[in-house]
Amino acid sequence: MRKKKTFILDCPNSFKKKLIFFLEKKSRFCFLDSNNSSRNSFDYLAAFGVKKNCCPKKNIFKSFQKFLDDNKDWVFGHFSYDLKNEIEDLKSENMDFFEFDKLNFFIPFYIFKVKNKTLTIIYDDSKKDTVSIYNKILNQNHSKIVKGKFSVKPNISKKKYLSIINLIKNHIQKGDIYEMNFCQEFKVEFNDFSPSNLFFILNNYSQSPFASFYKVNHKYCLCSSPERYIRHKNNKVISQPIKGTALRTTNLRIDDDSKKNLLKSEKDFSENVMIVDLVRNDLSITAKKNSVKVEELAKLYSYKNVHHLISTISSRIKDEYHPLDVIKNSFPMGSMTGAPKLRSMELIEKYENIKRGLYSGSIGFFNPDLDFDFNVVIRSLLFNQKSNYLSFIVGGAITIDSDPNKEYEECLIKAKSILNVLSNEK
Repeated sequence: MRKKKTFILDCPNSFKKKLIFFLEKKSRFCFLDSNNSSRNSFDYLAAFGVKKNCCPKKNIFKSFQKFLDDNKDWVFGHFSYDLKNEIEDLKSENMDFFEFDKLNFFIPFYIFKVKNKTLTIIYDDSKKDTVSIYNKILNQNHSKIVKGKFSVKPNISKKKYLSIINLIKNHIQKGDIYEMNFCQEFKVEFNDFSPSNLFFILNNYSQSPFASFYKVNHKYCLCSSPERYIRHKNNKVISQPIKGTALRTTNLRIDDDSKKNLLKSEKDFSENVMIVDLVRNDLSITAKKNSVKVEELAKLYSYKNVHHLISTISSRIKDEYHPLDVIKNSFPMGSMTGAPKLRSMELIEKYENIKRGLYSGSIGFFNPDLDFDFNVVIRSLLFNQKSNYLSFIVGGAITIDSDPNKEYEECLIKAKSILNVLSNEK
């Protein structure tokens, strides 16, 4: 059973900072931040204290569905990109520096949900220390945020990147694929840093609507994602893939030109349409007849540092399907694979030299009604505290019209927030 307590916060942003620092001391937590976006039902949401855990190694979806049905509670966690191997006849044999499980979820003892200035604590009724935890966070003293010293090195050279793009374009010319998402890793060397410090700075810099700070034992994800993978609410499903990116600038005239050029870009529009078709096909598997709709096609959304073209595709689930079936039939998200999806994933394994793991996977939650909301893990730093390995991955959609040099530049645009934070720029 769960109970609720509510508190009015004088300064929600100050409490958020204290909550983030409090969470880092925990072995397992999930912090989700909408950065006051109207696209979410909360300003920020934190789950911690492990009541039950689900991390199956075999029959993963069947086991997880049973876990959801048996518990009917709040459940937080992640799907790794490599869960694809449970869905299709695929493999992941590249180097894995983080070792996130394919699927790992937990039922928390405590959920802190903030909307406007109201904090609602949803807690397990076996816990009697809820008020004392709230006071501990509220009265927490933390040191001044100090960024560590970082240096960034690409995992592959620009020359190698450009040659791979041309090889991918050869596959497109031969008709193997229409589009493929190719990613590269940037390794980060550092002297010392605090994950909560770094996430707080990155999150404040980017202010993305699907940000998350996530930890499983010694493994962290510091995520400033602008993209929603999928949401299910009241039997309605929406997926919101991003294809098309342009840098923002403080010069209003130049920024306006940037928006106009993005909206006029035939290449970006074509990429977006291809992924919309893929998502429509994925959702149609579990959808009621005639319920799959494109509510927005390549609509411009502007964030603090970038502009994006985002589409919204919706459906309603057939009665015979479980909500988890929607994820099983649409994962991994098309915006991070390509079209056709299966062949694209085979080529991703061939041309990328790292195991994606949690990157281009998803972090989010299920509520007791089996409604859910999950992001796309992009614009993220992954950190293995045990091995001291810190890196981030960026990528983009490659089509027949792709210019390899421009694709490389787009990767740097997507990495700009992380690079600026790491280089102490504002």
